[in-house]
Amino acid sequence: MTVSRISTTEPRKEHRFLVNEAVARLALRTAGTYLPLDRDDRPYQWSTTTYCDTADWKVLRAEKTGHATQLRLREYHRTRPNEAFVGETLFLEMKDDRPELGMKERYVVPTNDVMAYLRGDKKIEAAEDSLIPHMTALVKAGVRPVVVTQYNRIAYSSPDGTVRITADHNLMYLAIPWQANTDDAIPCRIGPVIEREPGVIIEVKWFDDLPHWADELYSYIRDHMVNERPSKYVVAMRHLLGDQELIA
Repeated sequence: MTVSRISTTEPRKEHRFLVNEAVARLALRTAGTYLPLDRDDRPYQWSTTTYCDTADWKVLRAEKTGHATQLRLREYHRTRPNEAFVGETLFLEMKDDRPELGMKERYVVPTNDVMAYLRGDKKIEAAEDSLIPHMTALVKAGVRPVVVTQYNRIAYSSPDGTVRITADHNLMYLAIPWQANTDDAIPCRIGPVIEREPGVIIEVKWFDDLPHWADELYSYIRDHMVNERPSKYVVAMRHLLGDQELIA
């Protein structure tokens, strides 16, 4: 199977907010008035995202400085699975996460090859603007799966992708009992659940300037949010490590 790149690394702005259900419903009604439902994020399907890091928490440490490239493995299912890496293919993603601006790169890869990519036995050819060199550095440092999130997402996106508004319901953070990046390590059972999110995570993503209606909605969400959120990975690691998360 040929590995295909299905997204670009063009920088975009992205803000995340924890809101209550009432604010989430209003945000989705408004977004749905102006934007079509995104077919890639079908309502009510489960997204399972496995985040990777090194033994010395290279990604987590970089997140604390405000500039990190996450390496994650994403799968979609109709019902919530209790195992990761169970389908024929999955999405290998790199996300350059920095304040106010971020980039994301996504590839479809055969699930059976995932461990070979994490070991460095298989490599993805890097385009000039690619985040692949960041992945290569993490692989050399011994990256492996460390934590998992699962949630239901509803997403609205403009046809040209310049504005995207998503709502993540039933978000939970799970442990993953990982031993080694061997081919027989998958599929891997996930759990237990280490925390459940009490509200809804709204994400607003855009290039250039928000249209007037989206700017007003963004302001409304900020005024009525519970709090603004870091990445799901950072929150997951806070729950997983507890006081140990305060590493230097």
